[in-house]
Order: sequence, then C-alpha cells, then structure tokens
Amino acid sequence: MSTITYFHRNLKAGYSINKVTQTIISEIHDKEEFYVPESRASLKAVVRNLLFVYRHRNKTGINHITGDIHYCILALLGCKSVLTIHDTVSLDFAKSSKLKRIIIRFLWFYLPLKLATKVICISEATKYSIQKIVNRNDIQVIYDSVDPNLKPYPIMHDTICPNILIIGTNENKNLYRMMQAVSGLNLTITIVGHLTDALQQHIIDLKLRCINVYDLSDLEIIDQYINCNIVLFCSLYEGFGMPLIEANAVGRPVITSNIPVLKEVGSNAALYVDPYSVESIRSGLKTVMADEILRNKLISNGFINAKRFEQGQILRQWICLYNRILS
Repeated sequence: MSTITYFHRNLKAGYSINKVTQTIISEIHDKEEFYVPESRASLKAVVRNLLFVYRHRNKTGINHITGDIHYCILALLGCKSVLTIHDTVSLDFAKSSKLKRIIIRFLWFYLPLKLATKVICISEATKYSIQKIVNRNDIQVIYDSVDPNLKPYPIMHDTICPNILIIGTNENKNLYRMMQAVSGLNLTITIVGHLTDALQQHIIDLKLRCINVYDLSDLEIIDQYINCNIVLFCSLYEGFGMPLIEANAVGRPVITSNIPVLKEVGSNAALYVDPYSVESIRSGLKTVMADEILRNKLISNGFINAKRFEQGQILRQWICLYNRILS
C-alpha cells in the first residue's frame, strides 16, 4: 500500500480526536503525520493551515484529514483524500452568529464533503447529520476503535458508597443535571476534566462528595475506569461516545442517554435514561446501584459489545478503504 499522509488538528484544539485516531494510525507502517500549526479558527489561521497542508500534501498516495480541520481538503485538490467527520457540534450547538454559522457550514462541511475522495463518519448518527448537508451516497461509517490497553478488570461492587465515574466537563456532557441527580445519594462522584467556577460552586451547593481529576495520561484514565463502580455518561450530544465503550471493555455498568448515537454504540450494554430529566437519571442510577443481576447483565453484554470496536477490526476497515481508493 502507498504512503498515507495524515493531517491532524493542532493538539491545543483538543486531544480527543488524536487519541482515538492514533489507536489505528499506530498500526499503519507506511505513513507520514503532520499537525497543522494553528488551533484557532480565524481567517489568518485557516489560511496558514491551508498553506501548511498544501506544502506537505502527498501527490501520489493518500491524504487523510483525521477530523475537525475539514477545510484543509481545499489544499488537496487533485490529490486522493479521505476526510473523517466526527460530529456536527459546531453547527448544532455552537453559540455563533448567523453569518458565522453560514461560514462554518460552507467551509467546514459543504465544500470539504463535496471535494473529498472518500468521507468517513464515526457513527450512523453523524452520517445522518452530514447527509442533511451533502447527500453523498458513498459515505462510509467506520467506528472509532477502543484502546487495546483497556482490559476486563473485575471489581467487587461497593454497596455502601459506590464510586460513580463521569468523563468530560464540556457543556454537552450535561454535568448540572447529573449532579442534581446524584444529590442526596450515598456515593462519591469522580469527574475527569476541568471544572468551571460555576460547576465547582454547584458541587458545593449540592454538598456532593466529589473527586475532580484532569490532565490525565491515557494510563491514568484507564485507572479511573478500574477504580470506579459505575460509569454515568448522560450527554446531551455526542458524535460517538467512547467512554461508553471504554467502560464496556473494562467491565463497568454504564448509565447513558437514550439519544440515537449512544443507543447505536451502546446496543444492549447500557441502561438508557432521558438526559433532560434529572429524575430519569436519578432513577436509573438507583436501579443499577441496587440491582446486582442488572449490573452483571450490563457488564456481560458490555464485553460482547466492546468487541465491535476492537483495534484489529477497525484497522481492517481503514485499510480496505485505502485499497479501494488506490485501485
């Protein structure tokens, strides 16, 4: 297979996309990787990133833009290209002016989707959103791969004061409702991610027993899964929902949102609740805490579900796509 040239967003813009893509890219041998110099979305930054990609483009092999910097496809005209779309959050939830939303829709989505040789979406839910923008019939869904370092790790459930793990603190993660839902229950919450002053005050006001950790290495995040009893992941919006699969792989019961993408990814390996209802989240958590048979069923189903996202299986799908482009 010819050389694959990967273009990644600047790590200052976020680490999550790089983490999931490196699980596969680490297994690709004939490759080059570049991180664009700008993390911002200003006109000057966009132009600088475009020039960077143009200078480093692969004229004979495949260029793969791994996410977020979709507009960089414009620097790859005449080259074979793959574009991965993770979500449409910048359109669906961004608090932007109407003009800015038009620019994002055209420059980040419409044009790149038209120009890319092949488009990958990481879920059927993301594909559905994308096809509202450009109705390509060749968009392929290839799921993110779970970290192979995540292994089953049995733990005795703490029936007295269980540790509830919450991953992520962005607005879509729905922390305010989850905090309200756990208020008054005899448990500890561990939150991974930076907390705003407002969120910290909310924890104090609700008198929650809370541990907050952030800037963790991959191995430290795995330790958080190992040391928890239940994963609470009730997001309002996700492009995929990797914490659900990571919890499945380690063997922890998951309570998550009944939104389409998480039901797609989670299958029968999670308890689904209404993320907009504090009472629904609270009821689901109390049920999983009290019902040993349900916990064991979710854990068993989780091990089966996690196999859908194993590294080798996802890697084969990437390589098949590359070979089809080259042939």
